[in-house]
Amino acid sequence: MHLLPRLRLLAGLLLLLVLLPAEGAFAHAQLLSTTPPDNAVVDVAPDAIELTFNEPVTPLAIRLIRPDGSAVDLTGQSEGGATATTPLPADMATGTHVLSWRVVSADGHPIAGSLVFSIGRVSGGVDADVASDGAVSTALWAGKALLFVAMFAGIGGAAFGVLAPLPPQGRRIALGLTVLGIAIAPITLGLQGLDALGLSLPSFFDGQVWGAGLSTSYGATAIAAAVAFAWAAGALKMPPGRIPTSLGVAAAALAALSLALSGHASAASPQWLTRPAVFLHIAGVLFWAGALLPLWLLLRDGTEQASRALASFSKSIPFAVAPLALSGLILAVVQMGAPGPQWVTPYGFILAGKLLLLFILFGLAVWNRHWLTEPALAGNAAALQRLRRSIGWEMVLIVAILALVAGWRFTPPPRALVDMPAPQAAEPIMEHLIDGNTMAMVTISPGSAGPVTIEVMVSDIEHVPKEVLGVTVIVSSPELGVEPIQRAATEADGVWRVDDLTIPVAGTWQLETEIRISRFELTRPRGEVLIP
Repeated sequence: MHLLPRLRLLAGLLLLLVLLPAEGAFAHAQLLSTTPPDNAVVDVAPDAIELTFNEPVTPLAIRLIRPDGSAVDLTGQSEGGATATTPLPADMATGTHVLSWRVVSADGHPIAGSLVFSIGRVSGGVDADVASDGAVSTALWAGKALLFVAMFAGIGGAAFGVLAPLPPQGRRIALGLTVLGIAIAPITLGLQGLDALGLSLPSFFDGQVWGAGLSTSYGATAIAAAVAFAWAAGALKMPPGRIPTSLGVAAAALAALSLALSGHASAASPQWLTRPAVFLHIAGVLFWAGALLPLWLLLRDGTEQASRALASFSKSIPFAVAPLALSGLILAVVQMGAPGPQWVTPYGFILAGKLLLLFILFGLAVWNRHWLTEPALAGNAAALQRLRRSIGWEMVLIVAILALVAGWRFTPPPRALVDMPAPQAAEPIMEHLIDGNTMAMVTISPGSAGPVTIEVMVSDIEHVPKEVLGVTVIVSSPELGVEPIQRAATEADGVWRVDDLTIPVAGTWQLETEIRISRFELTRPRGEVLIP
């Protein structure tokens, strides 16, 4: 069997593998609701906590923090799915509890949060930190960026043999990058485990960290990528020929498959479309990016081998760019969803930066192919020099694009944000404040931190309305270090109202109403209010 039919067969088999695990899923899980609701006060302890998501999730770390600050690990008892269920212990105490949760979605990305609920009454002093470790996130981004560079330049370089033999220096550089990839792939898997469990770098060698990394969809990606790097390294160690060329192409195909096994785009619906689109997109980038360094090195000498490689690349590149551009367009449409405010997100900003760099990259590529390649092949030394310089800038742009793309790991795509329910306004908080014979009935809407409206109805202690000259509302929180915030209320139909007040943070606040009864009489009903 000749090389081309073999490559066609291999591509078909890998596309089939891409489609096999394609189950319906959304891009990036989002919490839709909880039972009981967040900040709820219940009379008796529930049997279990339910967290409902827009796609199935797998629990990674579930902790219950009791009112006394002690913590119970409930990960083993928790069940995953679109509604993740965590049975609660039988000895639930009165007071405020926090369920700190961390789960992983089908796209391999962990998400975390805390559910606060109280049994019988609200108590204080309970807190749970679910924030990701900044050092882990930075290391994971850098690891992914290095993995991409090693993959596209190293494995892509190994596949360059299908066009022309690699120059000796290019072979050494590509081999070094594939060895780097073999080392980086498991490192990123460990970092994925740290991020999944919300742990810091000192826990890198813990067994549970590696188990968590393998349990995510990125586990399959890391394993397949490591094998692809090994195949490419083997191809680069062999003398040029059909077998190393076939092995290099197989490594590139497996690398494309590895990135189609996890990630936002691969997990998006419909997967019969998105997974093959990711595969074709990566395959196109591998062909393009993998050829740049060998061409740059070959054109330095201007040999006949360089001319043959350049002519072959110029003829072949449209067949890589066309599916690359089409699949990129498909993935962008799927991930961004319908136009809306969700486009103005970190994901959208990264895409905008990528598109800007791609616009420059494609401009250089068109200039190279249509204005520089033919004169360079004809022996024009100036055109050859300009072409080589332009290829160098293409490599710089591709590295910058890969660094940007690595940042997508930490941002939910806009399509996932559409699945989130509209935020529900918290129930109003009502307080009765008394000073002597004057009572202020205060309503805070919504009953949560942020912009609020405060309404005050003034009466005597028998609830008979009082006519007053003015009302001023004052809120402060010495406990939180917030000095008094004062607003004058306006009156309409017996109700005094403040519309331009923001309570910046949740916590216990001092609430005071300064009521002017007459020119000579001022009263100050005051009290405490808990803002959840």
